[in-house]
Amino acid sequence: MEPTAFTDRIDEALEQFRGRDLVAAAEVTDLLLDLRLMLLAADLGASTPAPS
Repeated sequence: MEPTAFTDRIDEALEQFRGRDLVAAAEVTDLLLDLRLMLLAADLGASTPAPS
């Protein structure tokens, strides 16, 4: 997974949260879980040897 995927997801969340005085804990939790899953997928992809 490319690093731009992470920044794209963060940018999407920032757009959603912009201008709001309050952000629900559930929304922040969803974002953090999304990022965690993306990092795990990237880590698994990096540890899998490339086909020869």
